[in-house]
Amino acid sequence: MTQFEFLMMIASVVVAVGMTEIVGGWGRLARADGEIKFDWLHLGWTIYILLLSVQYWIGMWSYRELRIEYVGQIFFLVVPTLFLVLSAFAMSPDVVNRSQIDMRTYYLEKRRVVFLSLAVFSLAAWLADIVIVGYERLEVSFMLFSIVSGLVLCALAYSQRVWLHGAVLVFLIGSVIAYFFSHVAVQDQRWLG
Repeated sequence: MTQFEFLMMIASVVVAVGMTEIVGGWGRLARADGEIKFDWLHLGWTIYILLLSVQYWIGMWSYRELRIEYVGQIFFLVVPTLFLVLSAFAMSPDVVNRSQIDMRTYYLEKRRVVFLSLAVFSLAAWLADIVIVGYERLEVSFMLFSIVSGLVLCALAYSQRVWLHGAVLVFLIGSVIAYFFSHVAVQDQRWLG
């Protein structure tokens, strides 16, 4: 097993825990005996966290040729994923003992934990690229997107404006979907066969 495969395995397990929590949360809601008042905003953000987890995991593939020489590089490979998992757990309600759940209310109650975790993830992912790859090889557009995303996510943590949460959600899901259909295909043609 190469060094990259070992580190990727650790990070993959952490990402998989977050993804499992999102899908498990959907399953708990589907099995709930009580009255569940579903909300498009909660569902949309859980979909975004799931897609973001996949995007981050795919993005780690770009580290495969790099030589890992410092503990800080390993630290920053794993730490951002922990904040994704935290946001996934915060978005997944415990429905075992609840007879009625209003998902909009739940979403607004948990927004600080979710969005501050996502903001830290965004900034930690940017710092990870600086520590792991090196500043000179970083794309400026990725750096700016990470910083702006982190600041917008911090704003969402303290805002209850549904239109703002919805607008940011649409933009971020669109950016993840655009990544899926352009970024990897452009960088690594071997994946296309």
